Amino acid sequence: MERCDFSAVTTIINHYISEDKELNQLDFVYLLFADFITSHIEEDVDFDNGLVCRWLNGIARVSPRITSHYMDSKNKQNLIDNIQQQMIPMMYDSSIACQKIYDLILYDSDISEKQKQKLIKYYPCKDTYDEANLIAEALCFGMSRTFIKKTSENKKLLSSGNFSPIISDFIMEGDVPKPCRYFCGREKEVEELHELLVKERKVFLHGIAGIGKSELVKGYAKKYKKDYRNILYIAYSGSLKQDITDLDFVDDLQEDSEEERFRKHNRFLRSLKEDTLLMIDNFNVTAERDTLLPVVMKYRCRVVFTTRSRLNNYVCMQLEEITEKETLFQLMSCYYSYAKEYRPILLQIIETVHNHTLVVELAARLLEKGILEPSELLTKLKEEKAALNTSDKIGITKDGKAIKNTYYGHIHILFSLYQLSEQEQNVMCNIAMIPFTGISTRLFARWLKLSDLNIVNDLIEMGFIVPKPGQVITLHPMIQEIAVADTKPSIQKCLTLCQSLQETCLLHGKDVSYYKMMFQTIENLIVLAEKDDMSYYLRFLEDVFPYMEKYHYKIGMKTLLNEIHQILDMPFGEIKDKALFLDYCAACEKKVEKAIKLEKEALSLLTEINVDNAHLTANIYANLGALYREVGQTTFAKKHMEIGITILEQYNLNYMNDSIAQICNYAILLTEIGEAEKGITALQKLARIVKNCNTQFSIDYAAIQEAMANICLVQGNLSEATSHFKKAVQIYEIVWGNEPELIETKRLEIQQLYPQAGIAMAKSII
Repeated sequence: MERCDFSAVTTIINHYISEDKELNQLDFVYLLFADFITSHIEEDVDFDNGLVCRWLNGIARVSPRITSHYMDSKNKQNLIDNIQQQMIPMMYDSSIACQKIYDLILYDSDISEKQKQKLIKYYPCKDTYDEANLIAEALCFGMSRTFIKKTSENKKLLSSGNFSPIISDFIMEGDVPKPCRYFCGREKEVEELHELLVKERKVFLHGIAGIGKSELVKGYAKKYKKDYRNILYIAYSGSLKQDITDLDFVDDLQEDSEEERFRKHNRFLRSLKEDTLLMIDNFNVTAERDTLLPVVMKYRCRVVFTTRSRLNNYVCMQLEEITEKETLFQLMSCYYSYAKEYRPILLQIIETVHNHTLVVELAARLLEKGILEPSELLTKLKEEKAALNTSDKIGITKDGKAIKNTYYGHIHILFSLYQLSEQEQNVMCNIAMIPFTGISTRLFARWLKLSDLNIVNDLIEMGFIVPKPGQVITLHPMIQEIAVADTKPSIQKCLTLCQSLQETCLLHGKDVSYYKMMFQTIENLIVLAEKDDMSYYLRFLEDVFPYMEKYHYKIGMKTLLNEIHQILDMPFGEIKDKALFLDYCAACEKKVEKAIKLEKEALSLLTEINVDNAHLTANIYANLGALYREVGQTTFAKKHMEIGITILEQYNLNYMNDSIAQICNYAILLTEIGEAEKGITALQKLARIVKNCNTQFSIDYAAIQEAMANICLVQGNLSEATSHFKKAVQIYEIVWGNEPELIETKRLEIQQLYPQAGIAMAKSII
């Protein structure tokens, strides 16, 4: 019988939630822990899809912050009330679910009889209040008991048989978005797509922007999900290789290079068979623009692309406008309360906008707001159509011929008719920088320093911002293009957003689960925003680079370097900016000899050390020392590291994020060349500085304790090493209390450092 833990209990609950509720895993957790989120409204408690998936699958322990919250009797009662009022009404048979939970508890041999009686005291359940109590008891017990990581037999089997491996055992994201509530009128096209996929395996669904390509494949996935063992969704970002690299696999390690992750992920995707559907949304490039396309086309699984481009050498299915005006009228009726009253005029509006699905929806939403009467809107749209017929504003390619894209013009007019306030325009300007995958509503509000979500909610009502499951918001690609054209984003207009991103990047020791989305936002700012404050923009790029380096985000690092290089060529910036640029180039250089040359060139620019450039100069000396150590030139390595540390001391920079790494690396070098005691002394001195400047309960202090432990380990002093490691782990348990997976990873990392003979002792003490 299965062990009664958080994963097992939530699996039972999820199994009995009605399918029509379309509750994904993020929505489920947000709903379940609503009281915790409300109580920590000012804190960064956004849930990452990958982490939530690990909780629900029993791969990671639920955050101790959440667990401790619900150990409080008042908060536990709030959980009970929430389950009774919100979750049980969503279940098609809550009584059977409670029976399953009862059995789970009863047959768990690791639970004492006394504890079992406490847990099942509300069973048999007389009403929904008893059911809520039973569920809450099981959940709280499951979260608080000793965590045992689950393993899957599927991982051993892989693809050795006739079936694909279960994707959810390996990938912590990729859930297929649900189609919109009012998806209709595409039954024939759904069947056609299915027939093509069965026959050809790879299909490109192409058509003009906003016509409903993405909704069609989502609708297809919903209808035919039982035909597939797995369905994996990827929102195309501009590079298939990067999208595959960025998939969140269970066994990914932070220290993995991008190439390692790509090879591992690609190898897994190649193992998938025809029982798996891969959906790649918004593949709006030509075949030649993405060099990995031929590789993906060789996958054995079925693949459907949505694209605005027609790829002549591949199997394509063209999606046209919905021809049945009655269907589109019904769509308008879903958004406009008085549709029946104005039916003749609405049919004319549908005809005027060429049956374009997105324009029809936006027009209906505008009418619902009461901004214009239907007849007035029809007049405006006809005027726009006449104007577009006489000018070439925006073109697209269809069947190899350039045609006028009147749909953009229609959306432009609808956008302008709202007469958005300055605050609404600002939100649209900034959200246009967010990748199509979307952003947590709460995180977006924090980034823009919004006091509430009223403006965001208003824009959702207008149809400009699209809400997604898991309290995520995004823009339709077509709306994004228009938002960029109309609001004209710039560094100054997006200054609050930039500063929020910059603040996160300056916290070098802080890990965030949404770093990929953050980096993609920065890339969009680089491409889409006008550079109207070059001085700040340069500082912004320089501050972002080390954070990208921390996550080995090579594609973004190269983009930043190209952008900084262009700015310095204008010319713009100071000598220290040029030196910093060379230092960053060295960080991206694969050949050590060339990296050394770049660092030397950087130092040659800094002819005079002063308060303004001392920190940078010390860093470059330290980096140069590390490079010399890498090629075995220990004398040069020691010399340059010591110069760097001397500069730090001279300018009172001993306690900086960079200085801790410098001195730790210096101590390791000393140990390697037989001067371990000198290394320990340097670290002890640093530890006192950190303790006095900050606290002994910081990541920095833990890093120093680890460094001292490593030296003791090399010397064979196991008791001293264990003492230092123990101090470090105690700090990690405090600082990473919300991230138990990081704590466990660190424990394993430390244990593996011990020689084989000392592992048993490590496990017993650490």
